[in-house]
Amino acid sequence: MSSYNSKEIQIVAFASPYPANYGGVIDVYYRLKTFFEMGVKVHLHAYIYEEHQPSSELEKLCASVQYYKRENTYKYLQNWPYILASRYNKLLISNVLKIGKPILLEGLHTCFLVDVLKAHQIPFAIRMHNIEWKYYSFLAELEPSFVKKKYFLEEARRLKKFEECIQSTNIIAISYKDELYLKEKYPSSTIQAIMPFHDFNILNIIEGKGSYAIFHGNLSINENEKASIDLVGKVFLNIDFPLIVAGKNPTKRVIHAANAFVHTTLEANPTELRMVSLMTHAHIHVLPNRQPTGMKIKWVNALYTARFIIVHPEIFSDTIEEAGIYTFTTFQEIQQLIEKLKEVPFTKEMLGNRKKMIFNQFNNAQNASKILSLL
Repeated sequence: MSSYNSKEIQIVAFASPYPANYGGVIDVYYRLKTFFEMGVKVHLHAYIYEEHQPSSELEKLCASVQYYKRENTYKYLQNWPYILASRYNKLLISNVLKIGKPILLEGLHTCFLVDVLKAHQIPFAIRMHNIEWKYYSFLAELEPSFVKKKYFLEEARRLKKFEECIQSTNIIAISYKDELYLKEKYPSSTIQAIMPFHDFNILNIIEGKGSYAIFHGNLSINENEKASIDLVGKVFLNIDFPLIVAGKNPTKRVIHAANAFVHTTLEANPTELRMVSLMTHAHIHVLPNRQPTGMKIKWVNALYTARFIIVHPEIFSDTIEEAGIYTFTTFQEIQQLIEKLKEVPFTKEMLGNRKKMIFNQFNNAQNASKILSLL
């Protein structure tokens, strides 16, 4: 592996990325870990709130770590999005300028630094974890509470306006779909798609057949709640093939739906080992989520653990039968695909094709090198 011992960079993370327990911080944490393994000195600036607190794990990986609190500031009254206004911090700005090394901004959340870095001629790139205004519009669409829906819509409006600050910068998209949007919207920027960083070193896929399908995720989130209920009531109610719904903190609606049908089993709050076992022994992973931006970490999990994958084209647009990947647009198509695949073994040839696909897109070291070249 190439040596980057002379490299020294800064990263401003939207949250302290440990524990690495959801998509965005997983990407940040394993990027830090990869840089550490490559001999890159990282000065990390990170926000602490809720469970994301100072961590000795981060201090092992970084040359320095500085933490900052999120606060409600006057910037929100100046029409800033909340996710930026609550992170605006004069001490952070001072510390970034004092270190003076090239900097990776994690998410639009930290892009209040763009003008400062331009003014001081400090090289930087922006890792866009989502098209944030689209994501908040999507949350508003799913939200049953009028008050929360109104907040999401207002945040989406502000984010769409603030996003214009990334014009004429180096941008790292997290998916090819986001890359297309950004290239069309910001033609003066340098834009490249780099897939999420992750903790998988080898494919954990078992050849042959499994006896059930699986849907997994944080079951307290509106999007996953709806997806699991739709799968139970609109797909697996009508076919003779078992479904396991597995994940954190299922809502009452998820519990009721899973208990109502004979072909569905709920595994609430499985341990990490149990979840890995459930994923690797499943015959089919079903990913009906239709998030229109960013990338679902469960998609990465599925690529490394699943025999067959049935995925919504909002997450991945291409059917690649030779690698066991199928897309759908209707619930009826999911049913048809399950009927087609339930007796089909996952072969050695399919495994080889999956390896090729993953190596070209999800190689942490190669992707870290691409980021360094932008800095």
